[in-house]
Amino acid sequence: MAVISAADIGTWQQIAGRHFVPLRCTTPGSTFTATLSPVTLAPDVSVCRIGSGPVRVERTDRLTRRDDGDDVLLSLQLGSSGTVSQHGRTARIAPGAAALYETNRPYVLDHPHHGQDLAVLRIGRRRLGVRDRLIADACGRTLDRRVPGMAAFAGYLRGLLSEDAVSGAGTRQELGGTAADLLSMVLRSFAGLGHAGWDSDQVLLAAVHSYIREHLADPGLSVEDLARAHHVSVRKIHALFSAGGQTPAAFVRTQRLQRAAALLPARAATGQSIAAVAAACGFGDPATFNRAFTREFGCAPSRWEPGTN
Repeated sequence: MAVISAADIGTWQQIAGRHFVPLRCTTPGSTFTATLSPVTLAPDVSVCRIGSGPVRVERTDRLTRRDDGDDVLLSLQLGSSGTVSQHGRTARIAPGAAALYETNRPYVLDHPHHGQDLAVLRIGRRRLGVRDRLIADACGRTLDRRVPGMAAFAGYLRGLLSEDAVSGAGTRQELGGTAADLLSMVLRSFAGLGHAGWDSDQVLLAAVHSYIREHLADPGLSVEDLARAHHVSVRKIHALFSAGGQTPAAFVRTQRLQRAAALLPARAATGQSIAAVAAACGFGDPATFNRAFTREFGCAPSRWEPGTN
C-alpha cells in the first residue's frame, strides 16, 4: 500500500484536496505532519488510512459552489478522537465510532488532539441505493456499535486497510460493492428500518446485489432471472429497489459500467480489446457500450483512465 506524506499543512491541504474534494486545512501548532495510504476499489469507491497531528478541515460553502463533488464520505476513528459537523449537527467520534458527511454541502472535521488515526471511505452517492434524505439525516451524527450492523461494517473497513495489496480489477470491484452494501445497510438501520440488524428485505436485497455482480457478463440478465433465483415475485424485486429510489435496470446498468471502468485500465496487461471488455460486462453491442460509457463518464472507453471524470 502506497504511503503519501506531508510535512506541512499546506502540502496536506493539497493532498487531501486531490483525494477527496477541495478543502481548507488549518493546524493550531507551528509544525504538522500527516500520511495518507489509499486503496482504490472502483472509480467511485476508495478507502484510505490517515494519520496526522491536530488538524481542522473545512469544506466551506464557497468551496462547494466552486466544485461539483457529490460523493459521500465516512470517517471511522481508529485512534484519538474528533468531531464531524454538518447540517447543524456535531458527531463526536472516538475509536470504533464513525460519522458520515456529504461533499455537496459544507462540513467541518475537527481533530484537536495528537495521534489522529482514521479510515475514510469515499463512495459515490448512487452506489448506496438509498434516498438523498436518508443520507442527509445520517450526516453529522455518531454511528457506533449501537447501530445495527456498524460493528461488521467497521471490521470490514479495517480489513480492507490491512491488505498489503488488493489485486485484480474484478476483486476490487466486488470489494467496493460489498462496502456500498454494508454502508447502505447501516444507514437503513440508523433510520430505524432495521432495529435488530438486517431485516429480511435488507438480507434479500444484499443477496440480489451479489447475484447481479456475479452475473454481469450475461447480457440477458433480467428482473425475471433475479426473481427466479431468489424465489420471489418480479413485483418483490421491483419493490426492493424502489425502496431505495432505484430500479433494477438502473442498478444493473451502473454495475456493468463500473465493472468496465475497472477493467479498461488493465487492458495493456490482459490483452483485452474494448469489445472484449464490453462483452465481459454484459454489453452485446460495442456501439451501445461506447455510448453508455461516454454518457456515464464523459469520455470514450478508449480514453478512459481512473480519475478522468
